[in-house]
Amino acid sequence: MEKKVLHWIATGRVGSSSKAMALAACEVQSAKSYPLDPGDLNRCLLMLQQVPEVRHHFDKIAALSEVWGRLIDRWGEIEATFLEEAGLDWSKQRRAPDTYRLMKEVIGNDPNVIQLGPGAQIRFQ
Repeated sequence: MEKKVLHWIATGRVGSSSKAMALAACEVQSAKSYPLDPGDLNRCLLMLQQVPEVRHHFDKIAALSEVWGRLIDRWGEIEATFLEEAGLDWSKQRRAPDTYRLMKEVIGNDPNVIQLGPGAQIRFQ
């Protein structure tokens, strides 16, 4: 799996949350970024398509943070909603408002985020 992850990092569309998933699965210390929107989620799903073995390590990903735990608990629902609504890599449409609403509901309040004002926040790792 590690070789596949390395290949994906070198050639795939890597975002901070997809990288966090892949590295957690490989037991490599990294940032704990989680997908904040459907664009981030899409990159995670593309990584899972390229390295499906990461799914067998969802427990390690869930352990990254409270928010990751909530996301992994409902990953199947979030993934299915996105795939139905937008399709992998936006193959159906370029918007996913239902997925975004679901993600916001699941993410809830992150204790590591301080809101500075509308559209401005700081996340502590």
